Amino acid sequence: MSSKMGLRRFALAAVGGYRGRDAAERFARGLIDCFGEPPGGDDGPLFGHSFAVVADGKRTQRTVSAYWPARRVVLDVVDRDITLDLAWGELLRACLQMDAEPQYVVLTNQRDVRLYDLARDRSAPRLTIALDELPKYSEAFPFFAADWVPGATPRIINVDKVSKEVADLVAKVYRALARENADRADDVIRFTLQCIVAMFSEDIGLLPKEYFTTLLYRAAEEGGAEAKLTELFTWMSTPVEDRGADSAAIPYFNGGLFTDAIALTLDREVLRALTKAAEANWTYVDPHIFGSVFQGVMDDAERHASGAHYTAREDIMSVVGPTIVEPWRERIEAAKTLEDLKAILRDLASYRVLDPACGSGNFLYVAFRELYRLETEVLVRVYDEFPSATKGRGKITWASGIRTTSFFGIDINPFAVELAKTTLNIAKKIAFEQRKEEILAKLGQFTIEVDPSLPLDNLDENIVCADALFTEWPAADAIIGNPPFLAGTEVAGSLGTSYAKQLRAACPEVHGKADLCVFWFRRAHEQMRNRTRSGLIGTSSIRHGTSGAAALTFITKNGGVITNAVAVREWPGEAAVLVSIVNWVKGNCAGSKLLIVDGRVHHVQEIQPHLGLRPGTSSARPLAACAGGCSEGIKFDLDEFFPPDDATTALCLDSSSRPLLRWTLTGSELLRGAHSTAAKIAIVVTCDSESDLPESGAALEYLRNVVAPAVSRKSQRKSYRGWSSRWWAPWRERRGFYKHLGETRRMIACSQVMSRPIFVVASSQWAPTQTLQLFAYDDDYSFGVIQSSLHWEWTKAKGGRLKSDIRYTSNVWKTFPWPQEPTLDDVVAVAQAAQRLRATRRELMEQNGWSLRDLYRSAEVEGPHPLKDAQAALDAAVEGAYGKPADQEATEFLLEMNLALAEDEAAGETIQGPGLPLVDGEPLDPKDPRWFSTDCIEPPPLPGADAEDA
Repeated sequence: MSSKMGLRRFALAAVGGYRGRDAAERFARGLIDCFGEPPGGDDGPLFGHSFAVVADGKRTQRTVSAYWPARRVVLDVVDRDITLDLAWGELLRACLQMDAEPQYVVLTNQRDVRLYDLARDRSAPRLTIALDELPKYSEAFPFFAADWVPGATPRIINVDKVSKEVADLVAKVYRALARENADRADDVIRFTLQCIVAMFSEDIGLLPKEYFTTLLYRAAEEGGAEAKLTELFTWMSTPVEDRGADSAAIPYFNGGLFTDAIALTLDREVLRALTKAAEANWTYVDPHIFGSVFQGVMDDAERHASGAHYTAREDIMSVVGPTIVEPWRERIEAAKTLEDLKAILRDLASYRVLDPACGSGNFLYVAFRELYRLETEVLVRVYDEFPSATKGRGKITWASGIRTTSFFGIDINPFAVELAKTTLNIAKKIAFEQRKEEILAKLGQFTIEVDPSLPLDNLDENIVCADALFTEWPAADAIIGNPPFLAGTEVAGSLGTSYAKQLRAACPEVHGKADLCVFWFRRAHEQMRNRTRSGLIGTSSIRHGTSGAAALTFITKNGGVITNAVAVREWPGEAAVLVSIVNWVKGNCAGSKLLIVDGRVHHVQEIQPHLGLRPGTSSARPLAACAGGCSEGIKFDLDEFFPPDDATTALCLDSSSRPLLRWTLTGSELLRGAHSTAAKIAIVVTCDSESDLPESGAALEYLRNVVAPAVSRKSQRKSYRGWSSRWWAPWRERRGFYKHLGETRRMIACSQVMSRPIFVVASSQWAPTQTLQLFAYDDDYSFGVIQSSLHWEWTKAKGGRLKSDIRYTSNVWKTFPWPQEPTLDDVVAVAQAAQRLRATRRELMEQNGWSLRDLYRSAEVEGPHPLKDAQAALDAAVEGAYGKPADQEATEFLLEMNLALAEDEAAGETIQGPGLPLVDGEPLDPKDPRWFSTDCIEPPPLPGADAEDA
């Protein structure tokens, strides 16, 4: 038996995954046996091989499923739920500690298989494939072969690379034709797709081999490309019996695509690109990757405006798997009788799938192939377990009950819609050929009555060009897809103000700032019937805030149960965005749910709408005691508040102007340590009314002559109305915050958008911009609480998101509960731990020439670090002040505390808010050195200070 046949049988047997105590070892033996019986003794593989490693500073034993020292190969099989990215880091560290470091490492979770070549690249695999693709890639694993020859290297055909190259060529043809035929857009689309089908067909057996490529060669030599292609496409649209004998080798395609044979003039460059695309082996072109063709024909601006993007197979399977495959597989595995299997076949035949943002049909293509494969499994079981059912009247045959006409799609892009129809029709032939291989591998000799690949299906009623948000959706048992990635704040700018208004009018329950994908999540859930399922990919904002309220919170409050989700991950495509992947069912769903957080798999009883392991904080209530004391920095909104260098120099030399001049401070400058070199000088006047302005001075003249006219112009806009009445002040001067701050010399600050908990004490002489979040407290106890991990966990739970960073919002501050009954010892412990942490930071930064960002990055490396020790000491002191139980999760503890304090306030009781607390009912001396110090980040002196001092 060939290795390809063995791998086909192995992949079929491993579909549901090996289970039991020695599952990994049995899987490894089964895979290696596919390549022939391995040698024994020192030349053979060691199964379940254990060796000593050092992990997290401790010596321990690590076991791999198979180790073949003579060939320097490791094969490791991990649990099906483990993500391979996560498993690889740990396995690589172990492999590097082996006595003989392996060159080749095969890693699998029984769903996907990766091949690493450590001699070439330790971070990226040379090959990543689905388990059922093993037969196609058998030559990538020569080191498993019984007749292995030392030095034999993997032969890998990079399907993704081949597909991308072909896609680029086809996109080039399309763009060139579109330029030359601007008035024939529909014809260009149809012609391009007719060529795609022809190129696929000559390599997968629907057309005579290399027929289309040879036709293009002849056209290059003889001319007449248009006539030759028109003739071929006409034959493909005409039944064989209605045309001459000279075309008998060309089967009847029909399907709507070839109804009109399109004639377009091809110049030499276009013909060359089309020929090069045809020369590729389309057997190795994955149709689902044609999403990159779709992207290739759209320019960057069009792609961004619509939020369109190509989805990789791995991400598609993270939806198709949980929403479609796994529920069906559970039912198939539970089937015991012939009637059970017949019922499954009937239900599969009537099963309907919808992608309401289908693009080029990638999700529909993968869903079709997976359902076709499931049907094959059932048919194999019928033939194997109940052979009598395959004979006589009413027999079960290999003909598929699954039809492309059970798949539906909606997209606003006409090219994408036509490409989706083509992709789905191609899927029929590919799935059918795979069925033949699987039946041969499982049952041996067989007969399949009819090849269902031709004629092509007409899918004009199934996949339509329309705006899914304003179009009726067809009924479906599963809704899948990847809606557009477009932030709510960008909808009007990208799609037009009228569209944004239309959207709000159609769905007034959704906040205007919600991301565009939210409307698909909501519409999908409203469309679902009981016990039907959906799986969608959206921006990570669907977990929280206004987007979360309209998406996942809406779903879970209206009968939806999230069954499988990836909390947040970086999108691997061109769109620089974080995404969440969510699968849910409408109605009850027993059993554990699968949630992936930070690459780790967790089996939980319930997945909450924020997709976190901790309790959600959406029920937290604002506390009156926390209403003030926190603000964004000054929002100038006019460059005129920053005089040019020559004017600044003159103003700094004017004694009456100097009190009005401030160095600005931004979040980026603070973290980069650039506040002493990159800061700008601004004019900042804090008086309440025009009558309080200084009577004279160069700064006042500058305000009147330069700033006032600019303010007057800007106040003509509706959003800035009223500014001209306070023409001397920035648009948002934060008067309330500065009144709260009073005469205090210091304040606490952080970058408003941050990835790490970095809070500082800064001089109040700065003019902080809106990129900073400010806290009107100068005692070290308050700094300690704000810098604590408890406050950071609450910030992550309640704050906003900007890509992978956290945005500090007023919602964090207003709901954050402070310690209610700290003792004097607690206050001192927190304050002094805070002082020590700042001292540690200063010392490390001075010693190493680091910025704050550099310092915190250095602490992210594994192992001890002085900053980690200082933070741990502060956290212990703060938790002591709160009286937090050691075994209670931080956000759970704070949420319980928030709700209890909100009830106390509602009952008229006074609670402890931010700042120095009352101890035994008495206020503390704010200048007591135990909790008050003077260190802070100071602004540099103003230019000319030395001259004035003299």
